Amino acid sequence: MKTRNYEFKTTEFQIYHLDILLPEDSLLFDIETTGFSAKYQSIYMIGVGYRKKDTIFISLYYALTEDEENEILLAFSDTVSSYKRLISFNGDMFDIPFLKERFKKHGYPHPFSQIQSLDLFKEAKKYKKFLNLEHYKQKDLENYFGLFREDQYNGGQLIDLYKKQAKSPNEAEQNLLFLHNMEDVKGMVCLLQLLDFSYITSLNFQLTEVLFDNNELQFQGNFGVALNLNLKLLKDNAFIQIKNDKIFGHIRIYTGTMKYFFKDYKNYVYIPDEDLLLPKALSSSIDKSRIQKATKEQCYASKEGYFIEKLLSTDEREFKKEYGDKKNYIEINPNQLSTPYIQNYIQALIVQ
Repeated sequence: MKTRNYEFKTTEFQIYHLDILLPEDSLLFDIETTGFSAKYQSIYMIGVGYRKKDTIFISLYYALTEDEENEILLAFSDTVSSYKRLISFNGDMFDIPFLKERFKKHGYPHPFSQIQSLDLFKEAKKYKKFLNLEHYKQKDLENYFGLFREDQYNGGQLIDLYKKQAKSPNEAEQNLLFLHNMEDVKGMVCLLQLLDFSYITSLNFQLTEVLFDNNELQFQGNFGVALNLNLKLLKDNAFIQIKNDKIFGHIRIYTGTMKYFFKDYKNYVYIPDEDLLLPKALSSSIDKSRIQKATKEQCYASKEGYFIEKLLSTDEREFKKEYGDKKNYIEINPNQLSTPYIQNYIQALIVQ
């Protein structure tokens, strides 16, 4: 077995509150395998990473030949025993099941029974609406956060290279293998920024200013902590930007006339020559030849005022521009909206 170690200062990553995102009881890990079947293929490298104070340490356990797989498994198991949480990229689906099978193959107990798992691939999937990427491979996400690798290979491309150098060792080829695994682990430090999305999908911000101006409800607030995000969310009725510890933007206010459509339209009649809607109970004295049954489209009351698109379930009376429109609106007084209501409304805009 061969081991290679690396050290990086946390300042190199330029990540806010990295001490919170990567506590010292957490271990990053990634495996390199000779194939996708844990039953028939082996693990030839395991990389681990952890933080101590202001330094990120990465260690790689490398099997010079496939016969040394048991040695890197034991080295990994010994390392894991000192940590409470494992952090991986797609580890829940691939790395951990693969490792369990290889531990079983060698007759060793696996080290995963009493440890938590954080899968950064699952985190990325939770926030697809914000990331809006074509692909969600680790390198795609690293690029999103501004990290671009020296390594130009994927794990599959390196399998043949490993098998070749295992028979005929070559330091330059080994360096390519080490570089790939090291950058897989190092890249996960960068991907910890995904965890900051949890701040914007919960009510973890406070509004500091709300202003109604020019048919817009303008707002700004803060999260109380600098986030590793710079997002611009453009909606049909709003614009929101989140940058560092700030959130700001505007919500469109619709002015004019909206229609409130009665659900009990069968209890109304329509008089065409007067363009008049009446309850049936009040139409008994009118000539029946002048009366028609009211349709859903005719059965409404007009209302002039200020409106915003309905997003919250607590809002009851719904208005529409025309019958059949998919969007519903609620009437508001822009100068009397409570701060908690606006904050909940912004939250609904973010997560919709």
